[in-house]
Amino acid sequence: MSDYTELMGELLELGVNANPAFPFTACILDSSGQILITACNACHISPLYTAEGLALHLLASEFDCQQKQSLTLITTSEPDDLSLMAIYWARCRGIHIDEIIYGISRTELKKIWPADPSQGLDVNLKRFPEEFSSSISIHGLVLADECFDAFEEGKAMFDRGDDPVRSMDIDQYWMTGDWLIDDWEEDVE
Repeated sequence: MSDYTELMGELLELGVNANPAFPFTACILDSSGQILITACNACHISPLYTAEGLALHLLASEFDCQQKQSLTLITTSEPDDLSLMAIYWARCRGIHIDEIIYGISRTELKKIWPADPSQGLDVNLKRFPEEFSSSISIHGLVLADECFDAFEEGKAMFDRGDDPVRSMDIDQYWMTGDWLIDDWEEDVE
């Protein structure tokens, strides 16, 4: 596994800026490490638009993935039940997530949002066919403390009623391409 600390920090910053009360953010990388798509939580637009679900939806609509092409999902939190189901069904479209890197665990998120019914990947993957569950490499707790702090601040903001007005324009919550390379190219010029 590569060191995804810097990328996780960037994803967390994107999530806090796009949706500070719910800073869930995810990106999907190809086998060469290039970012294909990045998405932030947009569940206020549709309950299906978790960061992971939206990223998979857009990847399916924007790219022609080759069958069993190796892809990595990086997300600020351990994927919830809905997101894991989206990962499972994405395989029907040839989108083969074979590695998941996450920041905060579901167990830690439940300390912030006790009503969250989702289970951790260790429990959820047992409900899926062995072929699927054994094909995913999982690495967690990248910048877990920073992720916890961001989600805790988001929950406090929400509880105070300071939840900011969020755009209903879905295009405000995703982007294609490797924006880290774009930032690097701008720095060089």
